[in-house]
Amino acid sequence: MFLLCVFYAFPAANASPDRIRHNQIKLRNRKTKLSMPMQIAFYISGHGYGHLTRALEVARSLRAITTDIGIHVRAPFLLGQVEDSLGFAPDTFQSTRLDIGLVQLDSLRADLPASADKLAYYYGSEGDRIIDEEAGWLTGASIDAALIDIPPRAFDACDRAGIPAFGLTNFSWDWIWRDLAEEEPRLAHFADLAEKSYAGCRLLFKTVMASGLDAFPVQTDVPLVARISRRDPEETRRLLGLENEKPVVLLSFGGEGLRNARPPDAELHRRYTFIATEPMPDPGPPFKYISDSLVRSLDLRYCDLIRMVDIAMSKPGYSTIAECVANRSALVFSDRSRFAEYPVIIDYIREVLPSEHIQMEELLAGKWSRPLNKLAAHSPFEFKRVRTDGADVVAKRLICEVERIRSGQQKR
Repeated sequence: MFLLCVFYAFPAANASPDRIRHNQIKLRNRKTKLSMPMQIAFYISGHGYGHLTRALEVARSLRAITTDIGIHVRAPFLLGQVEDSLGFAPDTFQSTRLDIGLVQLDSLRADLPASADKLAYYYGSEGDRIIDEEAGWLTGASIDAALIDIPPRAFDACDRAGIPAFGLTNFSWDWIWRDLAEEEPRLAHFADLAEKSYAGCRLLFKTVMASGLDAFPVQTDVPLVARISRRDPEETRRLLGLENEKPVVLLSFGGEGLRNARPPDAELHRRYTFIATEPMPDPGPPFKYISDSLVRSLDLRYCDLIRMVDIAMSKPGYSTIAECVANRSALVFSDRSRFAEYPVIIDYIREVLPSEHIQMEELLAGKWSRPLNKLAAHSPFEFKRVRTDGADVVAKRLICEVERIRSGQQKR
């Protein structure tokens, strides 16, 4: 910046008056830009709540580092969900959907033909119109950079607006769709388009459990990004009225829940306390249901629930696994439909977590005793030490990158 100031303060002897004025205006504009708060847009996939919580944990770290930064969230979720994840209201919010990821039949199975139909919309003329609108918004809102987890078309919007785009993920949709194209051939075309979109990523923050990221030209490894509870688990149990001696098991199967699954028998309920939370539907007694409104009224976060339970039961996905690791909860994990990241996640689970696998047939039939009893027999559990400061690492690097761009040291 000093060299730039010297250049403009002492123009070449033969510089024209117009050239001198142009340089002086350019310097004033750059100084004005640098004096303004940094503005970061967050584009987040709507395929699963975990993308939202992961990206917004970085936003929380940004705001903890400096309050002089604008947080702008563009994601197909409710404002209340965004505020719950952030712990504060974003500067702006728009329930923008730029991808479908995969259409889910339920929490464990995807509808591939419906997914291809939806992708044709987002990569068609209507999708192009949405991208043009987003590019206009990025420019009009004076956004400095975007952090994207990981809708491909968000990178297209940033490219059209001339805004640097950074990625945050452990997998990419081009990899997922290309694998699933063996069952639904139309997905191969969209995998090719997504690969081209991802090529516009300035820098990818690659989290643990990562694979299939060849489309991103520049990558840096970061530790686990996860929400971390700061509450005493015994206090959380007391607040929720869970002060008995039975092990507590948290069901985590997303908004679709366990549709068509039979509940476990009464004997298992006498041995364990089962809790379910939104967005899962309320399974009814004897399950204990914890609504978002109750969590909010007690000033709790979802990670506080993970921290207080003995065991989580979940499909294998980044978010729940990351929070079990960060908050030291054992895990019973299920099968899921074909998904390229599944083997990578399973390897990580077995490496770092006390865990047990439950077959899909057992899960849906309510036969939960075998995996739960086998895992509970190892209590108290031992956990491997894992770095969980990924959100802080990403936030600090992102600030440095954007500051360099704003100062003119790097081109987009």
